[in-house]
Amino acid sequence: MISNRTYVGLTNLDRPHNRDGGIFCLLTILVVVILLKASRSHQEFKEFLTEQIKLHYIEKGYVGTVLLYHRELTRVWYTDLTEVSNIIRFRYSFRCGAPARDPVDMFRSLFLMEMTHCNSVDDWVKELKAFPFWAILSGFSPESVPGVGTFYDFMKRLWLADSPHLSKKARKRRRKPKKGKKKGEKSPIRKPGIVKRLVDRFLTRSPRFTTRPHDLLQRIFKECFVVPSAKLGLLGDIEHLRVAGDGTSVRTGASRYGKMTCACRKQGVFNCLCPRRYSDPDASWGWDSYREEYYYGRGLYAFSAADSPYDLPVHLLFHKAERHDSVAFVLSFFDLMHLYPEFKFEECLLDSAHDAYAIYELLHHYDISAVIDLNKRNAGNISCDGEFTFTKNGLPVCPSGHIMAYHGYCKDRQRHKWRCPMTRKKWNVKCDNPCSDSKYGRVFYTREQDNLRYFTRIPRNTPQWNIRYKRRTTVERYFKRLKEDYLLERRGKIRSSMTWYFRVFAASMCLHTDAWVSHQNLDIRPMILQWAGEIKLQVA
Repeated sequence: MISNRTYVGLTNLDRPHNRDGGIFCLLTILVVVILLKASRSHQEFKEFLTEQIKLHYIEKGYVGTVLLYHRELTRVWYTDLTEVSNIIRFRYSFRCGAPARDPVDMFRSLFLMEMTHCNSVDDWVKELKAFPFWAILSGFSPESVPGVGTFYDFMKRLWLADSPHLSKKARKRRRKPKKGKKKGEKSPIRKPGIVKRLVDRFLTRSPRFTTRPHDLLQRIFKECFVVPSAKLGLLGDIEHLRVAGDGTSVRTGASRYGKMTCACRKQGVFNCLCPRRYSDPDASWGWDSYREEYYYGRGLYAFSAADSPYDLPVHLLFHKAERHDSVAFVLSFFDLMHLYPEFKFEECLLDSAHDAYAIYELLHHYDISAVIDLNKRNAGNISCDGEFTFTKNGLPVCPSGHIMAYHGYCKDRQRHKWRCPMTRKKWNVKCDNPCSDSKYGRVFYTREQDNLRYFTRIPRNTPQWNIRYKRRTTVERYFKRLKEDYLLERRGKIRSSMTWYFRVFAASMCLHTDAWVSHQNLDIRPMILQWAGEIKLQVA
């Protein structure tokens, strides 16, 4: 049986529907099959680095050049990527074919390309040949640098699909979504109630996780970067992990107009509705509520570790630009839970765009505390049977109109306890008609099950709530680093989902390595000077 991977580079007309086509495709297989050899260990790679840097730079008196690029050398030296070979091994042949480049070296080179802010693979290959130091850091000999086609072939092996796009290039033009009604508001959901229907469906029948094109990148990101960061304690306590989720806009470098495939223009029709060919068919129109403008591209939803002092991401997923954050959250959340079964998630921090009752039910089902800001459009006073009322934030108000004082959580009965505000001396509350003659004051209880949205596990507007919700901005700072520090939207004209996924994962990997170096105060310059001293002793 011939797998779909053998058809890479062939059109539908070239696929074997007869004996001649089968012979042609068989010859093609014999050409493209590549034999994978065993990868070297990270310790062996360090020995290679030491030998090559001494040979090509330190012995020739270029110690200053090595010291100038100590930042990149430090990150490559302490980043162990040997697991990449095990993850991508099934994409190679083990019996026949030409020997393949070490996938660890290939991935390290592309990782280094992102670290140095190189715009394209073509420019990077020129850099490798012009400046041998980058080739050595990648794991290549300066005399044997891979070509452009080798890098693109490796990227296709990381992408579990025949096409770099997720949809066909020929499609109809997509309409722009509606704007937010007020300043800073997101575009409204196209299908009201979709969040509840999705949550109910997935809670009734667990979602089936099929293979997706970016799965290998997600696994490499987890095994080589997220798990090591967790072992260093950079994500917080993984037994009580808190995550912050949010979405952002990502603008594509492709044209939004497309290329006409019909003959309407010859007939005098210049604004027809016929399908057009797009260089980035997965891109669509979206509304950027922060800049208050339309953009053409895709949306990125991410989860970051809220307790991380370095705002480190743990999960990434692209989606259509017009998709609402609440819908993207549901899909990303199940993917997150499936990807990290070894982590115990305790809290989820979200903004007001996620203020849907179905999301509270979803988090409650997985025993996760929901720390979600209330949407002003849905806020309002609530009431219950009795003389107590509630503020728009779910805080109980006594019959005299005073907000009750929070007095902790009762674990035995799983309810929150509220006392008369007059019992708090610092509040200086006076009441002409107290509810109780007892010195302890009137007591009121709220249960999370009564209203998941208002009676949250951590009561709103309490010091505990405010401290936790401040950490929600970790995911926004992560987006800032992607776009400002690693120039995600401004480096080259990216037109395919394959390249977009690789770029965003590579930049996120760089953020983890930056955190490792900063947290452990890693500095390789003393080792470089030690190498220089050893060379001087040998010469003397």
